[in-house]
Amino acid sequence: MRDSPVLPKAVIRRYTDKRGTDQYLVIRWDLDPAERRLMAVCESLERADDLVRYDNTPTGGYWLGPPNPHPAG
Repeated sequence: MRDSPVLPKAVIRRYTDKRGTDQYLVIRWDLDPAERRLMAVCESLERADDLVRYDNTPTGGYWLGPPNPHPAG
């Protein structure tokens, strides 16, 4: 979970394809299943996790999460 202590921003699901390779699906979370969207398919959990951004809006004088990685890096 990134932004809310109750609702996640995204869900990452691991599936194994017929070649035996793990694939990680990044799905934008919504309470309504019809509103959930596939955002990316990645070959590593680390890459999938990097795609889920933190909300860095300061609240009460502190940041909610670590800085987002640079888009080019």
